[in-house]
Amino acid sequence: MPQLNPEFFISQVFWLVITFSFLFIFLWKISLPRISSVLEKRKNKIDNDIEVAKKLQTEAEEIHNNIDKQLLAANDQVTTLIKETSNNLQNEATNHLKKIDDELARKIIESANEIEKNKNDSLKNIKDQIQEIAKLILLKLTDITVTDNEMKETIKTIQNKKQV
Repeated sequence: MPQLNPEFFISQVFWLVITFSFLFIFLWKISLPRISSVLEKRKNKIDNDIEVAKKLQTEAEEIHNNIDKQLLAANDQVTTLIKETSNNLQNEATNHLKKIDDELARKIIESANEIEKNKNDSLKNIKDQIQEIAKLILLKLTDITVTDNEMKETIKTIQNKKQV
């Protein structure tokens, strides 16, 4: 094997030094700066993306808080509107019931007046009919003819005696 032959050691070391030197210089001056610049750009991009994400998260939280506040305000407004509408409907129902009660009371009073009038008319008719019956009974039993005026005077006299 020629690699293990001592006569070739110097030439092998020479080429080893040249190859490693070239490789070292190539990596040091060309490859590593490119890799380091790519890594630096990548790190900067990641940092910027993280900052943007934090800003967006902060904005999203602010928007979420604003939405929550608006929802609470809307719920309060809805609750207020429901209460006002309920009160208005209750007031309208109360007013309507009051009108109906007033109308019923008026009709009851009118009916009572009408009943009283009919009662008085009926009593008057009954008195007139009793007078006619009494006249007819007197005429049939005694053949006495009595006039309406005589009958009325007799009834008044009897009523006056009862009141005294």
